[in-house]
Amino acid sequence: MKFEDLTGKRFGRLVVIEYVGKSKSEHSMWLCKCDCGNFITVLSSSLKREHTRSCGCLSIETRTKHNLSNTRLYQIYCTMKQRCCNSNDMAYKDYGGRGITICKEWLDSFTAFYDWAIANGYKEDLTIDRIDVNGNYEPSNCRWLSRGEQSKNTRRNVYATFYGETKTLSEWARIANIPQTTFCRRIKQNRPINEIFYKGDLKCRKSKCKR
Repeated sequence: MKFEDLTGKRFGRLVVIEYVGKSKSEHSMWLCKCDCGNFITVLSSSLKREHTRSCGCLSIETRTKHNLSNTRLYQIYCTMKQRCCNSNDMAYKDYGGRGITICKEWLDSFTAFYDWAIANGYKEDLTIDRIDVNGNYEPSNCRWLSRGEQSKNTRRNVYATFYGETKTLSEWARIANIPQTTFCRRIKQNRPINEIFYKGDLKCRKSKCKR
């Protein structure tokens, strides 16, 4: 990829001072000066995608305005920003590192995120979920789910269709009342469907399981 010199360019409150090298993930890093006078080192991708627009002072100002910094919803918001924008965050590789971004409306304003959350069913026992796990954090791709429901919507889940129904392998194993490892092994062995479910536990689901 062609190197792009960002020296002297402005991104939000930040002005790029100089190139400082590569990050551990081989991304270009830049020393920037914030309008408030502080200095910060930022990834080029975070600057160009507008993930980082200040040294942190903008977030502090926003927090003092909305007076919701002690709420669970604000902590969800901060966690979302950290894993998408902070390359030092442990979860960054699975979010920002994969190109997952936050829409500008939410990135610039917790209040906008708060208003969307309240209008779309947020409750204290729910977590934010991206409908398309490879998509961004934005109103059209987000919803509120229980942790159990959210666990079904991950990149690690494998789905299978039997009897016209699509479920995760763990769900099918639970229905068949056999260990998931056994269920997966039978699938990998390309066994007939009646042998995959064999244990007399599906009770010939919908009368279609003929042994």
